Amino acid sequence: MKPSRGPGVRPGPSSFSFLSSSAIIDDVDYITSFHGILETLKTKPVQAKILFASGEGSPKQGPRVRDILELAKRQGLAIEKVEKALLDRIDPENKGVALVLLGKNAERSISLDDFCANPPEKALVLILDHIEDPQNFGAILRSADAFGASLVVAPMRRASPLSEAAVRTSAGASAWVPVAFVQNLADAMKKLQAAGFWVYAADMRGAPLPGVSLPDKTCFVLGNEGEGVSRLLAEKADAAVSIPMKGHVDSLNVSVAAALCLYEYRRLHTS
Repeated sequence: MKPSRGPGVRPGPSSFSFLSSSAIIDDVDYITSFHGILETLKTKPVQAKILFASGEGSPKQGPRVRDILELAKRQGLAIEKVEKALLDRIDPENKGVALVLLGKNAERSISLDDFCANPPEKALVLILDHIEDPQNFGAILRSADAFGASLVVAPMRRASPLSEAAVRTSAGASAWVPVAFVQNLADAMKKLQAAGFWVYAADMRGAPLPGVSLPDKTCFVLGNEGEGVSRLLAEKADAAVSIPMKGHVDSLNVSVAAALCLYEYRRLHTS
């Protein structure tokens, strides 16, 4: 769906317009966490604007809000004063400021076909097999950024979207990690394999991860919180790996498992 704009020219960085509390637009992304806003602004989004609360009941502008407004001004983004009630409807936990991305996920997604057409010589990819919890999704993105993953692949349906909750949990990492949303994960895996990736399904019955020699182009498949990696993807993967444990519980949270897989690849491929 194409983003919609009101009539007239977008106001410049020093201009302000006042929005009513009924002005929420459904086909855009709103980011309200300080980390998420700042990191996304650093990527210099071209279709974005800042909303900040002004008027009765609005929070005082602290240093982080001032940093956000200053960075937005330097980038020439529109800054709009709004009623506090509008931000409360966007996110009841807002801190008095929000970043609006026009065109849903336009700044934070990539085509898998484009990636596979010219992948880096050394690349680390994650396939998320219907991760449902947005906090797990966000935590995985945070680890993916920390360990230099080239791409995260996620399904378009029956999984967590890149929601405000996921963005908040990622602590801004969602602005930096390319995410490819695909219709079919099995087809996505096949394309990655054709592009030279060796695909490992994370499974407690797999070979211990520390003993596996991970190639330059590595892809890990992380399974759903309750069901794990689906049978179809497990069968199509090149191998399965497990994380050695010595406790009483028999599994790890998927975001923790993802971080350990990412770390092991980076440990082996840090020159």
